[in-house]
Amino acid sequence: MRREILEEDTMMKQWHIGEILIQKKLIDWLQLEDALNEQKRTREFVGEVLVRKQYVPRFLLFKALAERHAIPFVDLSRIFIDPQWIRLIPKSISLKYGIVPIESQNGTLIVGIKDPMAVLPEKEIAELAKVSQIKTVLCTPEAIATAIDENYGKQNTEADALP
Repeated sequence: MRREILEEDTMMKQWHIGEILIQKKLIDWLQLEDALNEQKRTREFVGEVLVRKQYVPRFLLFKALAERHAIPFVDLSRIFIDPQWIRLIPKSISLKYGIVPIESQNGTLIVGIKDPMAVLPEKEIAELAKVSQIKTVLCTPEAIATAIDENYGKQNTEADALP
């Protein structure tokens, strides 16, 4: 049973997002074809076209993207972020990389990201946060922005303090 799940996860990494959404019955082939034609014209990501055309909600697109990239998806609206984790990463770094610290477990800081393809300086962030490693989970960009606003508030960044 577990082997089948691992094989399915490996196969998902090779699929395009449209194929995953079809397999999950979130869109149909006509919607995908329409989005691909629109993508050729606008040069947007096909997922963004699907969301803009209201064929799939952004939340479900990001859940599928998380599967595609074999990383966990976290719905930040259902998570309480303890202020002690927020203090580990300055607001300026959180804004720069579009990340939000969610929790720490056994020396590993779990960080929400908004882009599954983003390259983070994980070693530097881990050193800054004084943890041994960083583990990423995918969240929607809106959820990341809201979490930053709610958890950092009007806290000044170094850049904000410059005259």
